[in-house]
Parts: sequence; structure tokens; C-alpha cells
Amino acid sequence: MVTARRPAARWLFPLVPPMALLAAACGPVSVAGSANPATTAPATSATSATSAASVPAPASTEEPASGARTPDAAVERWVTQILREQYKEACLSSAPALPAGQDAEALCAKPRAAASARSLHDAWAKPGVKLPPEGKVEVATVTANGDKVTVPDTAVKLDGRTLRSLELIGATGDTGSFSLSLKVEKHAGSWYVTGFDLKA
Repeated sequence: MVTARRPAARWLFPLVPPMALLAAACGPVSVAGSANPATTAPATSATSATSAASVPAPASTEEPASGARTPDAAVERWVTQILREQYKEACLSSAPALPAGQDAEALCAKPRAAASARSLHDAWAKPGVKLPPEGKVEVATVTANGDKVTVPDTAVKLDGRTLRSLELIGATGDTGSFSLSLKVEKHAGSWYVTGFDLKA
């Protein structure tokens, strides 16, 4: 429930219910009570969703269709897809991280998956901010110590502004503990955005 003390998270709460379906299609989602903008994967906690099982992908020396060679490249591609309203493509790009037997096409085609991605788009696409291709998405270099990393919204910029600053436009009150971060995982040599952490 949103309180007067935390109006900054008002866009977040409409996002959470439809996010459950996007989580099933594109990886785990968790909502917690405190920010932890680490650039490495956090320890598993009661507020974290179980990680999606790996689905093997064919090895290739070419850039994969949906994966990336580095975690920051995976985030840049995925955030750009969301900002260009390519919601189904963004969802399907995480298909290699789905558990075996999951139908990514069916899951990502559901209206609630698009609705949750649209909410995320609206949190970043603010008046006066250029969107791709005019506005560039930039991600700070991510150092991966293993096959999982967490990239905070402060490490991603759109048109020169961090996603965190865009998320909080128009907010008042206590916004210090609010954060959004992207979970990125390596599968068969490529990196994929596989989920979100929303903390308020």
C-alpha cells in the first residue's frame, strides 16, 4: 500500500501485479523494502524470487540474436527495446533463461506482459527526455564475478540522465530508499536480462 511518505513509488505499484506474468516469461521479480544498489548479484533472500533455470543455447562466435557478450550490453539492448515500445521483443530476448518447457511466445504475447513493460517504459519516458534512437542508452561497465550480476538504475542513463532520476521525476517526500535494478545472467556464453528488483 502506498503511503503519503513514499509517493515516489506511485508508478511502481500499478506495475507490480502485471509484472508477475512478465516474471514468468522473462525471469524473476522481487519487491523488497530497502535499496541495495550493488553491481554484483546479491545473496538470495526471502524477498528474492527463485532464479529461472537455464535453457542451453547453441554455442556461436557470432553475436547472439537475443543475448550479448557483456552484461552492460545486454542491459543497453533490453532497456532500448523497452523505450522503443518493443515489449514482446524485450520479453522474448530473455527466452534462453526460461525453464525448460516454458513457451516464451505464448507467455510474452499475453496482454499483462505488455502492460508491465509499458509501465516500466512510462517510468522512464518523461517529457523533454529524448528516447532512442535520438536519445542514447548508456550503461556503466559492469564487472561480473560469476554468471549473475545486478545492475542498478543509477548505472543506466537515458539521454544523459540516470533511470533513477527519471523514475523519481514529480515525486515528493522520502525517496531515499527507492530503487530499481535489473538482474542479468550468463547462459551458454551470452548475457540476458532475466528479472527485476523493485525496492521502496
